[in-house]
Amino acid sequence: MDIRVSKLKETMELLKPVVPKKPALKVASYISLGNGKIVGTDMETMVMVNVPQAKEQMLLPFAAVYEMLKYVPSPELIHIELKGKIVFLTWDGGSASYPTEDYASFPELPEMQIRASALIDGDTLVAAMTAALPYVAQSVKGSPSRPVLEGVTLILGTPFEVAAGDGFRMTHQALGLTYPLEEKIIIPAHSVAILEHVFKKTPRNPGNTDTLVQAITAKRMLRMALIGENKLRLDLGTSASIVLNLISGDPPQWLALVPKGDPILQSQIFALHFEAAVKRVKDIAKESSGIVRLEFIANGKLKVSAQAKDQEISSTIDTMITQGEPKRVGINQSYLLDYLNGKQGIVTLSIYTEHGPVVFEYSRSPRVLIMPMAVQWDGEAPAEEPKSEEPVAETTDAEVKDEAENESDDSTGEESTEPSEEPVT
Repeated sequence: MDIRVSKLKETMELLKPVVPKKPALKVASYISLGNGKIVGTDMETMVMVNVPQAKEQMLLPFAAVYEMLKYVPSPELIHIELKGKIVFLTWDGGSASYPTEDYASFPELPEMQIRASALIDGDTLVAAMTAALPYVAQSVKGSPSRPVLEGVTLILGTPFEVAAGDGFRMTHQALGLTYPLEEKIIIPAHSVAILEHVFKKTPRNPGNTDTLVQAITAKRMLRMALIGENKLRLDLGTSASIVLNLISGDPPQWLALVPKGDPILQSQIFALHFEAAVKRVKDIAKESSGIVRLEFIANGKLKVSAQAKDQEISSTIDTMITQGEPKRVGINQSYLLDYLNGKQGIVTLSIYTEHGPVVFEYSRSPRVLIMPMAVQWDGEAPAEEPKSEEPVAETTDAEVKDEAENESDDSTGEESTEPSEEPVT
């Protein structure tokens, strides 16, 4: 096999996120060459890059070859040949050899029935899935695993929707896309990150365009196919394909968690002013379970404050527009700063119910919901335990009915590290 060093480097860069550094199986530390493809896998996600030169079947040790290629001039042509159990790489002025494994030991993708397939606007889909990643639950060693929260949910059909949540925050976005099958699937967060990496680094395929501008602005389509019982295949034009295992289980009832109707308070705030006010109070907030207090007061003002022991700090800023009755709410400072980070324009904050999630919207970004925290306000007696007006703790389709019948708010009127309602799960 003869291939330009630059092409081999480019291909290995595409495969880098999918090749584990400490694989459970030794063979996963190799990449497979043969039949016009170069393939890498972490046993959960497989990336296949179309490389016509890769005809001879062999395995290359990824880490060693990737590191070696950094010091080989890119204009060079490299020859790769398998001899027994050794793979040899030679180029003008240099050579390298590595022990390899049996080609047949590399995982093979079996033929599986296609249940549904459609061309999808990849720019829209990948951007939406990537935007949902910060809200996916992180697995913590020693804590109970919640697989259905550790991925991005795609709600297929018309409309096509994307959602994710970690138990205290969630995000939701309806896309202007359609899919021929109505189904909910959960894509592991790691697989979404791999898809984003490969999507960015594979060339666009503009198709029939007359001008450079049309080629640059044309939608980048990908083919999305549900195959077998638990796999999704994404074909990125003629460049590469990704096959991934879906997370088993029923995803949460995301749409039931999104408030409906008119908010009882809605405010538009400059994101930079809001972020600066929260940063002023965050150090004291950290000493009080991370609670930042937001009070919407008269004349369109927002008071941002924090209290801890004998300390108190506040900052009052102007809002653009605030409509509805005055409200006050406590929110985790870390979640709030994560949301405001990098935003330059106007953020819309909405409250729909007394104890429900606070809803944030910004430009064309996904809607984000953050559960409030229980706060003891000055001059206010501890509140009796109220009953929730709407379901906020559904986890799966099977649990929705039970949750709606048995909901209660466990707010005690005292500051705590937990939201004032059950988590959004």
